[in-house]
Amino acid sequence: MNILYERFPESVKVNGEYYLVITDFREWLRFAELVEDDSVPWQIKCRLLLQWYTDRIPDDIEAAIYALGDFFTCKKMYQEDSEEEEEEQKRIKPVFSFSEDAGCIYAAFREAYGIDLQKVNYMHWFEFRSLFDWLPDSTEIKQRIMYRAIDPGTVQDENERKRIKKIQRAIALKQKRHKMNDYEIGDMFS
Repeated sequence: MNILYERFPESVKVNGEYYLVITDFREWLRFAELVEDDSVPWQIKCRLLLQWYTDRIPDDIEAAIYALGDFFTCKKMYQEDSEEEEEEQKRIKPVFSFSEDAGCIYAAFREAYGIDLQKVNYMHWFEFRSLFDWLPDSTEIKQRIMYRAIDPGTVQDENERKRIKKIQRAIALKQKRHKMNDYEIGDMFS
């Protein structure tokens, strides 16, 4: 989709049928927290995730969960990746967390756009993600993302490598992250 002339989606497509979903960014930040919360068993988590459907829940629960995941990742807004690129993305360590980096993200929106996320009545999730993804590199959150993404092993200079490792330790994400693979997702529905 081209956000310059196409409206942000209000629904997801499940087995050829459209279902309305919640679209406010705050709810999708809660969605991220729920997905990341390892203390909630996956079967309960799946039932909770279905609350993001506003009018009715699709019969195919597995496809419904996948559709929410696609909405969360803004798959429609960004070009679809090949399967190889998707596999590569799964192996990449997380470089930000909406919950752990909340203060940095809030400050970056104030700094870059003059937007107080506390006072915004409504912002579509795709708008939030677009603004977040295109924050200037000079913001603290983008600096953190950059440092977390660096593989110190690729840095030739020993002093620079030490400096980067020190920064990475200071800004490391604390939460244990577990991304479900296709087998685990399938097991939820067996």
